[in-house]
Amino acid sequence: MSAGWNLDGRTAFVTGGSRGIGFAIAQALLQRGAKVVIAARDDAALKDAAERLGAESGADAVLPVVADVSEAESVNGALARAHAWQGGLDVVVNNAGPGLTPKPLSEVEEQVLASVFDTKLIGFLRVTQAALPFLSRDGKGAIVNVCGVTAHALIPNASVTGIVNAGVVALTSYLATEAAPSNIRVNAISPGMTTTEGWLTKSAAIGGQQGKTAEEVRAGMVQSLGIRLGRWAEPAEIGAAAAFLASDDASYVTGQVLCVDGGMSKPVA
Repeated sequence: MSAGWNLDGRTAFVTGGSRGIGFAIAQALLQRGAKVVIAARDDAALKDAAERLGAESGADAVLPVVADVSEAESVNGALARAHAWQGGLDVVVNNAGPGLTPKPLSEVEEQVLASVFDTKLIGFLRVTQAALPFLSRDGKGAIVNVCGVTAHALIPNASVTGIVNAGVVALTSYLATEAAPSNIRVNAISPGMTTTEGWLTKSAAIGGQQGKTAEEVRAGMVQSLGIRLGRWAEPAEIGAAAAFLASDDASYVTGQVLCVDGGMSKPVA
């Protein structure tokens, strides 16, 4: 186990844990001693992710569970299974959500916006409602919602994602207030541009269209989006932020949104 926040003896449930930021968060929690349930819709991707995570932390430390956050029955069953696995539940990470819908808001179809709301915002609520009866009340209980920089910075053609992520910010605040009497903390992280598998593939495709390398495309976005640190995040950096909020080092932090975006959402002075 690497040095860092100690999560020994705790059980975490991570939605969208088979790839991207969800996988990185699961990895960070495992590295700090937690047992982790990863949930997603794709059984094959889940099994592959569990094998990769288990190779680092031990096969008995990871449980893959097929679940669809848009279906309450599926969510309820997954949370019950997660609780039964180790006889408790301490950390829930709401991460599952659809990809970007790159359109101006004036051209977005109602059903597209409704679908994104249902999958991410209402999906986060479904998972939280199912998890609350199981979560620890001894100070170890923590919920971390994965929001996104589009809730804080205006990015061209990212309006759908921005609106839904802004809803996640409000959801986090209200849930934190309601869960506090049960000694459960609720916070969020807002990742910026991150070198996930999806973005690596997308930047390579854009580069092919523009006659540029993927690295040149990402460097151009650093400039156009105003990323102060001059680079994209590594997935592990996002995972570490989520692990911090799940840990005892954040024991007096609730209702907050931690922007992990290299300064992208910071307004120009």
